[in-house]
Amino acid sequence: MISVLSVIKLIWKTINVFRQIFLNLIFFIAIILIFSGIELIKDLKKQDVVPQYGTLVLDLEGVIVDSTRYDDEIYALQNKIYGKKVNTSRENSLFELIQKIAQATTDPNIDGMVLKLDNFVGADMSSLQYVGKYLSKFKEANKPIYAIGSNFNQSQYYLASYANKIYLTPLGAVNVYGLSANNLYYKTLLDNLKINTHVFRVGTYKSAIEPFIRDDMSDAAKSNTTRWLSAMWENYLNDISVQRKKAPSQLVPNPTDMLSELKAAKGSMSQYALSTGLVDVVASNYQYDLDIVQNQHQLSIYDYKLTEKDEQTDDKPLIAVVFVNGTITDSENNTDIAGSQDIVEQLRNIRNNLDNQNVQAVILRVNSPGGSVDASEAIRSELEALRSYQIPVVVSMGGMAASGGYWISTASDYIIASPNTITGSIGIFGIIPTFEKSLSHIGVYNDGVTTSPLANNSVTRNLPDEMSQLIQMNIDNGYNTFISLVAKARNMSTEQVDKIAQGQVWLGSEASNIGLVDKLGDFDDAIETAVTLANLTDYKIDWLKPDVSWFNSFYSEMLTMLPKSTAEIFFDQLPQAKQLKQQVSLWNKFHDSQNRYIYCLNCADVR
Repeated sequence: MISVLSVIKLIWKTINVFRQIFLNLIFFIAIILIFSGIELIKDLKKQDVVPQYGTLVLDLEGVIVDSTRYDDEIYALQNKIYGKKVNTSRENSLFELIQKIAQATTDPNIDGMVLKLDNFVGADMSSLQYVGKYLSKFKEANKPIYAIGSNFNQSQYYLASYANKIYLTPLGAVNVYGLSANNLYYKTLLDNLKINTHVFRVGTYKSAIEPFIRDDMSDAAKSNTTRWLSAMWENYLNDISVQRKKAPSQLVPNPTDMLSELKAAKGSMSQYALSTGLVDVVASNYQYDLDIVQNQHQLSIYDYKLTEKDEQTDDKPLIAVVFVNGTITDSENNTDIAGSQDIVEQLRNIRNNLDNQNVQAVILRVNSPGGSVDASEAIRSELEALRSYQIPVVVSMGGMAASGGYWISTASDYIIASPNTITGSIGIFGIIPTFEKSLSHIGVYNDGVTTSPLANNSVTRNLPDEMSQLIQMNIDNGYNTFISLVAKARNMSTEQVDKIAQGQVWLGSEASNIGLVDKLGDFDDAIETAVTLANLTDYKIDWLKPDVSWFNSFYSEMLTMLPKSTAEIFFDQLPQAKQLKQQVSLWNKFHDSQNRYIYCLNCADVR
């Protein structure tokens, strides 16, 4: 008779065999995929090189960001596997794009440019202005720019405004209406779920936690947001007005006048755009091809190659560019995450290898709404250590350098912001949810003994009053530290800083007036400042990017190309989808040891 023990052993052996088969199968599939990817890349490199002449086509897909995780080979490999598909999640490097436009400006083989931006999702205002600057230089070289589109969103139209002539299809539209900054609020939802949200903050205007404690935006937050958002919209209108040589009120009239003019155009958005001067020609793509293309060779911006640099320049002094791109957390760099571990390692490697490297200056490119205090301070203190070795640090602010983004900027010799940089938000908060009410509602309770109320902490119990007092005092101390860092860096008193702090958000143009930045400009100005501070006569840029696993990058990006369900497609189209993902992910992104955060959530969602 078979014993129970024998049966158990047999079952275990069977399970173990299947487990080994499954793991081996996964291993072999991974090996096949890796070698397939390598062979595909080799095959791509063997293909004929795209001729580097003709009309350069700026056919951007996705978004423009400061620093990308992936290179063009990965996207080319995707196209090889899936066929050419539009990828609206594609990341385009701002600085690589600028280099290509700059090269095309002096390239005798490039005779003009076409802007085809229907698949371009957008970029922040600072990035758009920087690209616009180089489009202007391209035109100044007597090389024409034409734009063609079916529906221009505001980012697309901003770039299109730099064209010599803008074409719009007959059923198309120019959707330039204004900017908005909206938030989702969850107080009632959290109350209904019986989640107890413990909030600690300093700063009248520190509105990042408002979605969790209110059902609407506070008057203070509305006042602050209205001020900088209106200024940003005015800057947008002024820029397109200069390019189109028409008054802002003509290009974008008030809603009443717009509806009246649209009525006169019998509801045709394209004719309305033509009558107001937003576009120059309403024509089909076919007519556009007859007018402009005329069988000329068109070269995609993605196929246009940057010229290899002379290897003899390796002994030139280096200006190292370190990117802080995304929410600052105590982790590694990832999509929308500025991992302090990677950034600190980059800065430390520069400091520890000064004898072996020729780094003479560092540009810290900041495009971040902030994040963890611990992570931000780790970066700031490493910058201070680098400066102690007489290496000048210049901060170049991108679309946003707020809260933790400004905290790290205090450890610099010079700060340059775009007029449209969202900065400031000097404040601090803590937020801890507890679920004792939710659990008790379903009959689950937590009880026990403790030697101190401060030790009695759990998400399943209400926060003890003593712990609440401790956290609030710690938050107060963090705020005082923040304004002290700013005061020392900006040669102000803490009282002066406190007046412009309290979580208030400022545009770069405003920040310049109140002393939070040294100069208004772009990345080119940051390079010039670094050259001056380091007393350089010659240099080259060292673009520091963290090491990213090629295999992980490729296959994680491949997942974005897989077909989505109808529900996923619908969700992605919701105006607040990105913001909802940000707010829900707060609990995963933030791992500050003392629950202290310097983060500007509200100022991150401008459309």
